[in-house]
Amino acid sequence: MLAADPGASIASIAAEAGVDRRTVYRRFACREDLLAAIYESRVTAIEKAIREARLREAPVAVALHRYVESIIAVNRTWPVDLARMLADDEIRRRRDACIAEVDLFLERATAAGLLRRDQPERWAGPLLPELVHLAAHQQTHLSPAQAADVVVDMFLYGVGVPRQRTQEPVEENISGP
Repeated sequence: MLAADPGASIASIAAEAGVDRRTVYRRFACREDLLAAIYESRVTAIEKAIREARLREAPVAVALHRYVESIIAVNRTWPVDLARMLADDEIRRRRDACIAEVDLFLERATAAGLLRRDQPERWAGPLLPELVHLAAHQQTHLSPAQAADVVVDMFLYGVGVPRQRTQEPVEENISGP
């Protein structure tokens, strides 16, 4: 709800959650406290996704799929206005650390030959979250695992090493009859 309407009131949020607004106020003194808790939960979930993907240890392709699948689930569970979320300095610092960890992983993926070296520097880093965002919010009919399959395939074969052909392409007769 907050992603669609960042200015939603506590009463609206409570109604959407199926609880009385007093229930929300018992836990959160004001709307800003509620938002802070949501942002904290989202960044904590991102950190957990990075840890569980084992970006530094797992085989690169495996780590990439694990990370993407988990981040799609995070984006669907905690859809928030990112600009508002990043206004909090501590949340921004933690998110920047997450981005740095993913950037290191993408360097590892490039060194391992999974990503092409002929792309502009820092191209893959901003591209991956865009693909994840599309999968999380526009392919909601897919499970996080299915959406991750699509994202990883598009990512690897869009910025990745070209696929080896299993057969020669069919030559077309373009000279006419």
